[in-house]
Amino acid sequence: RALAALRRRQHSTAMKSVSAPQQSAPPPPPPAAYGAASMVDLEDQIDWMQSSCLNLSARSSLAHILKKGHRDQEELMIESDADEQLLLTIVFNGKVKLHSLEVKAPSDGRAPSELQLFSNPPPGFDFDSAESAQPDQLLALSEEQLGKRIELRFVKFQSVEKIVIFIPGNKGDLENTAISSLKLWGASVQTTNMKDFKRVAGEAGEGIMGA
Repeated sequence: RALAALRRRQHSTAMKSVSAPQQSAPPPPPPAAYGAASMVDLEDQIDWMQSSCLNLSARSSLAHILKKGHRDQEELMIESDADEQLLLTIVFNGKVKLHSLEVKAPSDGRAPSELQLFSNPPPGFDFDSAESAQPDQLLALSEEQLGKRIELRFVKFQSVEKIVIFIPGNKGDLENTAISSLKLWGASVQTTNMKDFKRVAGEAGEGIMGA
């Protein structure tokens, strides 16, 4: 009789184990972002004091097309002054990888016909320099590309401290060229600051043995 009771308890325990719901495994983490999805807006990496634009009309400001809040307002734009050419120099706070850009411009013929990009040009780089030098990339802008993100030759822009964008003319062959927005995407280049390492042998100025 005792043996039968023991068998019934074992059978009941086995049935509960079989009927108990199985806990589902947690979902796998999302894959790490890569390619275009891993690139960020570089607006907060711009050194505004060092950045500039040549042949800019008096009522224009480079911040109108680059700063968040300004660049989303179509009426805020930059416009060339003496002729149709513009030379934008954008300096970053540190080295960046430049991946892609987006340009918006009015549809009245003043939109840039092309962009010539120069990575880390020498000091004093001006219109004459741009016209005689070979750009790292030339972008002939179609109407369909305006307002669209355009990927660059990423290998050419891996360690950019300064990017110069030369605009030689516009689509309507007009006297003035205008841009209402310019967005840049990329990533910071991580560098190691040796000052952040703690000395193992002793304080600065001490020998290896601390003598």
